Amino acid sequence: MLHSRYKSKEDLNTYSAHPEHQRVVKENVIPICDDIMAVDWVADNDPTPLSPPPGSAFKVTFLKLKESVSNEVQGGILGEIKGVKEGISGIQQMTCGENFSPARAKGFSLASVAVFGGVGEMEAAVGNGEYVNLQKQKVRDNVDGVIVVDYVVPASSP
Repeated sequence: MLHSRYKSKEDLNTYSAHPEHQRVVKENVIPICDDIMAVDWVADNDPTPLSPPPGSAFKVTFLKLKESVSNEVQGGILGEIKGVKEGISGIQQMTCGENFSPARAKGFSLASVAVFGGVGEMEAAVGNGEYVNLQKQKVRDNVDGVIVVDYVVPASSP
C-alpha cells in the first residue's frame, strides 16, 4: 500500500505525472502487483501535517456503497466515519472523505485513515466492541464492500 498526502489536488497531479514517479511504478510496482486501486480524497477535517513516528499503526478503510445509496445517505455515512475519532480513544489523527478519482477506485467511494500511537492502541480501539458494532450497524445496509488495511510505520534505518 502506498499512502501519501499532498497539499492540493494539483500537487497530487504533478506527482502522478512526474517522469520519476512513472519510472518507479513501471519498474518496481507493475511487475509485482496483480491489480492496482487508488482512492483519493480531500482531508478537510484534520489539516495537521502528518509525520508519524516509527511504530505508529494505521487503519485504512475503504467503503464501496451500494449503487442505490443517495448523496444524502452517503453524506450521513461520511459523518458517522468522522465521528469515530470522538468515540474511540487512542486515535491520534483521523482523516476521511469522498473519493474524487472514481475511475481508479473499483467502485470504492469513501475512505478513511486512522492513526494510532502503536499496535496496542489500535487493538484496544478495535476491542471496543460496543462502539465499533454501533458504527457498523449505522452503515451496514448501505455497503456493498469493505477493505481494511492495517500497517505499522517501520523503524527508521540507520
